[in-house]
Amino acid sequence: MDSRQFVNDIREIKKYDDEIFSLKNGHWQVNNKFSILSKYASFFYDSHLDIIRTVSLKILSERHSMFDLEPEDRFAAALYGKVQKYSPELRRGICETLVFLGIHGKELKNCSLNKPESIPNLTIGDLFNNADWRLWASLNELLPLLAEGAPEEFLLSVENALNQNPCPFDELFHQEGKGGITGSNYMTGLYWALETLAWSEEYLSRSILVLAELASHDPGGRWANRPINSIITILLPWFPQTNAPIEKRVASLKGIQRNYPDIAWKILIGLLPNHQQVSSGSHKPSFREFIPDNWKDGVSNEAYWKQVVEYASMAVYMVKGKTNYVSELLNNLDNIPQPAFNTFLEYLSSDEIVRLPDEQRQPIWETMISFVKKHREFSDAKWALPAETVDLLEETANKIAPFKPEILYRHLFLKNDFYLMDRNVDWQKRQYIISNRRIEAVKQIYEINKTNSIIAFAENVETPEKVGFSFSHIADEEVDHELLPVFLDYDEPHKKDFIAGYIWGRYKQIGFSWIESLSTTNWSTEQKCNLLLFLPFEEEIWEKATELLGDHVGDYWKRIRANQVSTESNLLPAIECLLKYGRPRLALECIYEQFSLKKVFFKEHAIKALIDAISSDEPFIDSIDIYDVTEIIKMLQNDPDVDEDSLLRIEWLYLPLLNEYNDARPKVLEKYLSQKPEFFIEVIQLLYRSKKKNESEQEVDERTKNIAMNAWKLLYIWKRPPGKMDDGSFSGEALKEWYNKVKTQTTETGHYEVAMDHLGKVLFYADPDPNGLWIHQTAAEILDEAENASIRQGFNSEVYNSGGFHWVDTSGKTENELANLWRKKAEEVEKIGLIRFASSLKELANSFDREAERVKSDFAEEKGK
Repeated sequence: MDSRQFVNDIREIKKYDDEIFSLKNGHWQVNNKFSILSKYASFFYDSHLDIIRTVSLKILSERHSMFDLEPEDRFAAALYGKVQKYSPELRRGICETLVFLGIHGKELKNCSLNKPESIPNLTIGDLFNNADWRLWASLNELLPLLAEGAPEEFLLSVENALNQNPCPFDELFHQEGKGGITGSNYMTGLYWALETLAWSEEYLSRSILVLAELASHDPGGRWANRPINSIITILLPWFPQTNAPIEKRVASLKGIQRNYPDIAWKILIGLLPNHQQVSSGSHKPSFREFIPDNWKDGVSNEAYWKQVVEYASMAVYMVKGKTNYVSELLNNLDNIPQPAFNTFLEYLSSDEIVRLPDEQRQPIWETMISFVKKHREFSDAKWALPAETVDLLEETANKIAPFKPEILYRHLFLKNDFYLMDRNVDWQKRQYIISNRRIEAVKQIYEINKTNSIIAFAENVETPEKVGFSFSHIADEEVDHELLPVFLDYDEPHKKDFIAGYIWGRYKQIGFSWIESLSTTNWSTEQKCNLLLFLPFEEEIWEKATELLGDHVGDYWKRIRANQVSTESNLLPAIECLLKYGRPRLALECIYEQFSLKKVFFKEHAIKALIDAISSDEPFIDSIDIYDVTEIIKMLQNDPDVDEDSLLRIEWLYLPLLNEYNDARPKVLEKYLSQKPEFFIEVIQLLYRSKKKNESEQEVDERTKNIAMNAWKLLYIWKRPPGKMDDGSFSGEALKEWYNKVKTQTTETGHYEVAMDHLGKVLFYADPDPNGLWIHQTAAEILDEAENASIRQGFNSEVYNSGGFHWVDTSGKTENELANLWRKKAEEVEKIGLIRFASSLKELANSFDREAERVKSDFAEEKGK
């Protein structure tokens, strides 16, 4: 049907019934769709239902063409021309029609018995029969509506999809990507659909069992929406999101426990007190009356504890025979209510646990002593357990303590050793106490089988370097010869970390003389280099590197790690060597470190390091902190002796860092844009194609993409308008000259409209006129010229963009104030005869008025629901 004919038909209908359609923001829409459909239900016949089914399948079965793109390119699908044939509004309208038939089908009296209700069932069944991941992803946002249209058929479709080989949801999880702008969660709609159905007592168990099966497929990801989180949200004891009684909630969880025990375990841990203390709730039905009118959020204290006791009892039951569950439940011990708490303690002291091998008892015992220590130290806290309960826990812990020293002392060498520290003792003394405990532990382990037992122990702890460091305190020259240089050849991580800690410890105790005492004559260059790499980043070590490595000293500088920067030595020799041997990123770190501590800034070295760092193949681990890079660039910007061309290049290379979040700007780039028309035109040409040249489609390489992205970022943040001088004044003549050159050249190249649009945006930041006008009159006059609609459009666009994000005032007050502000500004420029600019600003003011009305209307509609 021709669109004009369609609109004419709508207008014809409005003559007879003005309540059916309304025009809002340029779009026709049906008012109170369900009421209208019910009102005219007698006009529907079987033939209409068949058409609805056929049209629904045609429209909803369309796969979004954005899935032809790689995941990282889909955010810009519209730029690639990858859009759906049918609008979101049409697709949603089709789904709502199916929901109406599913709920109110009996109102269609002139249709065959049960046929209206069968349409959504048949449509959804056909739609998802062997559907691939692209269809599920394309329907993502519509799945909650489809679930309401035919709940049982929808659940059956999801269950069948889970049994498909390959399963489409496996690929959907894979397509999720890494989050942020380069990824998207295509499963959210499915979770919301199942959450919607879970509100119903009839569909609760089946819905969360499906969610549990999805969780068993879930590889995890950065997005917060996960199937297991949906289940926890539905069953939260203090904020349940279902109308099903407690007994049915517990039964549904038991169903998960029977089919997916590991998933059930994670859910139970998530349902214990002190978990999920904040919840925005689950997705609610839009049309089905699953939630009664008298529903209230939250539960009584009695209902809350009834659920918690049930869930805790289930968790304790699941622990038996699962040592990996035991430690996790121990971490939640202060969240377990009676009688489950006593049952769990009895199990911990049972023969089943006591008779476990040391290796299996060790993590349980370790967790318990940490728990006991926490509650003893904070015994005055409200959350602390009673002293007699803590005593009982300690007694139980003593029963299951490991016997073997190599297992008993593993907890002393964890990455997070905070629990070993007594908060009532100062930090330095605490470190001394812990160090002595570690040394004593290493002594006992050394007695078992000398160095071999130490190496074996280091292999089984989290931090082998701490073992090596502690061992260095009881070592002697004989041990040095035993370990060196042979351990410098090993690639196994635990052996490398162990020897690194050992070397560091020996050097710290004895000093440089220890290095001198080592007989390295017969060592290979690689062994010598590895020794040096494990030593502090200090001047005497650099000199030793030159002595030991000779012509191979570059191997040292190419491999030195960033976390060894010293705070004492003069870092200039190191900076020069790092630049010489291709380590500009580490050189930058040294440059900033030197400035921070000694206020000495090596600017020439900084310029070279910044430029070299972009193309460096330096390991990522040595990448410098963004803050440090930005600060170095700002120091260069503030130095009048630094060459502008060098700064220009640096700002272009590091443009993504020069933003308001880092309190930095590309000062030279902005200056060049504002003072050098040819530079502005060059940037425009990097980003936009000419309207005059018939440029054919061609593959864009990565370098060209990056250049275009930089050009876009620069124009996006540009806030120094032409005419702004270095001394802070504003020159109308300079603005005119710049404008005339750009106008002439971009007209010739075919970039006039886009160039003028960007000019309009930056003119928003033009200074006020000396005569009192809110904008410099020269800028206003340019904005008023007949052919400059593009400049006025850009100006108005920047007005909107400059507002940033703000809380929506449901009264529309903010938008009304903006409308009044820009209407007043329009009047000011109109008084000096700038009619076109004034008209543009008036339309801008009117748009704010319309926005205010929209805000108020949306709020009224939401309140009415």
